[in-house]
Amino acid sequence: MLTMEEQEKIRLLYEEEGKSLSEIVRMTGLNYRTVRRYAYKEDWNAEAALQAENSPVLGERMATIDRWLEEDLKVPRKQRHTARRIYDRLVEECGYRGS
Repeated sequence: MLTMEEQEKIRLLYEEEGKSLSEIVRMTGLNYRTVRRYAYKEDWNAEAALQAENSPVLGERMATIDRWLEEDLKVPRKQRHTARRIYDRLVEECGYRGS
């Protein structure tokens, strides 16, 4: 994602200076699609839509994993869970059958 200054620069080059999208691409070194998105953007106050978190495989086990990770913050760095250790604990303690 571009900073607000970069977005504003694209908008100014396109709307006020009348530069073409290709010229802006050459000047900024950005991708054509990125330049087009910000040059054509009308509502600058709209927030990006957040994607809903969906984890059908882990489901109710997410709370358990979060609890383990919060407990890890209290122990030395070398003693914290790795992704492999979290998986092994899920298999042993929760009967997890995912991959």
